[in-house]
Amino acid sequence: RVCAVSSRGCPASAMGGLFSSSGEASRQPRPPGRAEIGRAGWRYVHTLAAQHPEKPGPQEEVDALMWLRSFVHLYPCQLCSKEFIEVCADLPPRLSSRDEYSMWWCEAHNRVRGDLSQALRRCELKDLLEAGRSGQSLDELRGPPKSEAAAGEGTAQAAPASQVAEGCAACSEGRR
Repeated sequence: RVCAVSSRGCPASAMGGLFSSSGEASRQPRPPGRAEIGRAGWRYVHTLAAQHPEKPGPQEEVDALMWLRSFVHLYPCQLCSKEFIEVCADLPPRLSSRDEYSMWWCEAHNRVRGDLSQALRRCELKDLLEAGRSGQSLDELRGPPKSEAAAGEGTAQAAPASQVAEGCAACSEGRR
């Protein structure tokens, strides 16, 4: 049964906990912001790359490309998605091996970091695979670059308000 916009007559669980049983808005944590989503997304794709087949077959390469297209298409930040499509156009995904895929993700990540005026990371295959297999970021594995550690940087920067995509809840954090 589909519940109406009002929570009357619907259990709180049917509204995903949005309303309490008395109909008052419950206090839930805010959705993650652009920077938090970005960090989680990068951790996910680097972990995924470390699990990519060593020598994928043709269908596995197609599957990886289709997954990438879906991920970029469904990414909650419209501006980030649009920008990453440009990264892929300039730096096409390399899917022919785990090593190539892991290195491509690191290079693509560095391209995004450069666009955001963030420090680049050295793409060393051994570290990429170790971090990816353990679900860590390179910074967690090796520590942030000395320049960032000394300056206390290392967090993603918000896009200027003029570049924030309209209607993107994850991107609107940059307007605050």
